[in-house]
Amino acid sequence: MLTEEKDDEITQLDFSQVTPYKADFKYEEEEPIQWYHKEFISDRVYSITMSIEKLAFNDWIVFDKNYKKRMDLKAKVLAEVGSDAIDCRDEGYAGCVEMLECLLEYLPRRFPTIFKLSDDGKEIHNAATGETFDVSKPYIKFHPLYIAGRLVEDDLNILVEGPTGEYVLKAVLSAFPAGFHVREKMNQTLTDIHKPVPMYKERLQKSMNRFFRNVGPSSMVMRVNWAINDKEELFLTEGGHLYENDEGVADENIDINQVQLRVERQVLRRLPRTKAICFVTKTYLYRLVDIAHTPGFAARLGGLLHKLPEKFAFYKRKPVWGKVVLRYLDEMAAMYPALEPDTTA
Repeated sequence: MLTEEKDDEITQLDFSQVTPYKADFKYEEEEPIQWYHKEFISDRVYSITMSIEKLAFNDWIVFDKNYKKRMDLKAKVLAEVGSDAIDCRDEGYAGCVEMLECLLEYLPRRFPTIFKLSDDGKEIHNAATGETFDVSKPYIKFHPLYIAGRLVEDDLNILVEGPTGEYVLKAVLSAFPAGFHVREKMNQTLTDIHKPVPMYKERLQKSMNRFFRNVGPSSMVMRVNWAINDKEELFLTEGGHLYENDEGVADENIDINQVQLRVERQVLRRLPRTKAICFVTKTYLYRLVDIAHTPGFAARLGGLLHKLPEKFAFYKRKPVWGKVVLRYLDEMAAMYPALEPDTTA
């Protein structure tokens, strides 16, 4: 667990030490992170925690072979649903500007084979999408949040400290939501955003609010979230969770070939000039039929899902997908047990 850090006095981030991810990096050849190998998928009783860890300055944004396909989908979502995917209130505009400025410094240094900033700093070109954006002020043609969202695959959020000291969502670009509407979350505090989450108020509300107030711009942190999707969908505004008045009915017609483990890589950093919190989320989808043969994985995920506390199980929609998914995972766990440790070394 990361300890909280008191806000420092940095007013501008130093990107001079950011180094290229790989020489001659080709995103088309980069495999997505295999989060299903990670320890957070384990045979244990699930409990809600902040579960955050420090992240190196270099690793703010990551790219993989799905980038172009995801960016094409994001463009379609933004064109078709508009304010259901992107919104910015007046209090969030300065944070959007600063976030974009940070990306303009970071991306050409970290991924120079994809991004090129013009010599005068007024345009940035994205070689993967073929887009070039005017990034000189004032931003007349495109909102800075939109431009930022056309550079990176991640969903983007700007939170600003409100009058009560709690942080409030003031800008969001969410092309890949996991069961929520942008319009419903805008202008909400952290507490209100997480109100449907079981045990959030009892277990996390105070520590989360304290962390947001105290984290400094010299520190960047990451957390990972997971869910089970019973259909292949990235823009998921409905059906991501079950809420108090919902009826969880088992669906035995779920096609196991479409069921996916959905993982979100969530990275939080404070923007030093505006003091806004920038929160970016990259979504990963893995079909269970593609990963269940990984030795020990089905047992780990199945054990986690079998042991979900009742409230979390309901929230995660286990009453709907549980019968089909757990039957499959139990079968695969028997076929692909964990490898025995090598004791010959």
